[in-house]
Amino acid sequence: MKIVGLSGGLTTPSLTTALVDFVVSQAITPLPHTTHLLDIAEIASELALTASRENASIKLIAKFEKIESADLLVVGTPIVKGSYTGLLKHLFDLLNNSKSENGIAIIAATDRGDCNSLALEYSLRPLLTHSGYYTVPTTVYARHNDFVDYRVAEEAVIVRARRSVGETFRILGLDPPLATFITNGDSRDPGYCN
Repeated sequence: MKIVGLSGGLTTPSLTTALVDFVVSQAITPLPHTTHLLDIAEIASELALTASRENASIKLIAKFEKIESADLLVVGTPIVKGSYTGLLKHLFDLLNNSKSENGIAIIAATDRGDCNSLALEYSLRPLLTHSGYYTVPTTVYARHNDFVDYRVAEEAVIVRARRSVGETFRILGLDPPLATFITNGDSRDPGYCN
């Protein structure tokens, strides 16, 4: 299984990259697999100057092909003005959607508070669905205060990450990793702004 984490974060270090990396780590099993973490911050300048796939560098094409060949894509973005980052959208515009048609995606996002948690549903899920991915039902939304030293520390976020991975494995007809069954606390949804 090829597992690719894609962070739309534009800074380094990044809470979004930390969240994506955590979700990817929950998908590790004894089954043969490869993992790759792509941080848009590392290719931001080059990506921004690439108007079409035809004029993309060999380095960018290699990144695109890793994303397109993923069996499981974990996509995370910081919420910016109620949506995903512009460079994340630009990257998806450059991908070959026909190569992504059988991929499964887990959706994740970070934000300062709860008010933008619906952006995963009205913004990121349609982007991934249009790009040919099947998105698992459970999303992973983390607030900045859910992290300690760039590590996920909030139990509800951990539970949602494990649940999304478990859903992915069930869709693939595989036994979910044991960690997806272990929860010690609150599995409630993160809540929405009132």
